[in-house]
Amino acid sequence: MSDYKNLYQAMQETVLEPWSKKLFPFLESLSASSHGDYERWNQVLQQLPIIESREVDLLADKLNIIIDPQYDIPTIEKLLKQLSPWRKGPYQINDLLIDTEWHSDWKWQRIMPHISPLKNRVVLDVGCGNGYHCWRMHGEGARLVIGIDPSWLFWV
Repeated sequence: MSDYKNLYQAMQETVLEPWSKKLFPFLESLSASSHGDYERWNQVLQQLPIIESREVDLLADKLNIIIDPQYDIPTIEKLLKQLSPWRKGPYQINDLLIDTEWHSDWKWQRIMPHISPLKNRVVLDVGCGNGYHCWRMHGEGARLVIGIDPSWLFWV
């Protein structure tokens, strides 16, 4: 299960503070290991290197992540494919395109002209999947973006 300490701290500084008192005991009671794919997903995550990006462009349609060339991109690609389907995206890591079933960039382009500015806003993305729109909202200046999704894949 993920470590939610940073999220808890961020919520303390917003109108979400009272809600966090109920949320975190609930999260601690959940057990992702009861999902049939948990072990496989967890093994893949354990094999992925901890990567520090040199640059991240959250405003690009393909969320663009630049990493040092020392990382073994073919191995990273092989591991990431084991976490498919990637439904929301696309993402770009150096020359590696992580294409997705849904072009979330198209949806983002359609909704952006119709939403209020996100600068310094607190946003809840219900059904966030792998977080594509969370990253885009953060790129637009949202102070805090919380994504929730019922799929266990996005919890591990």
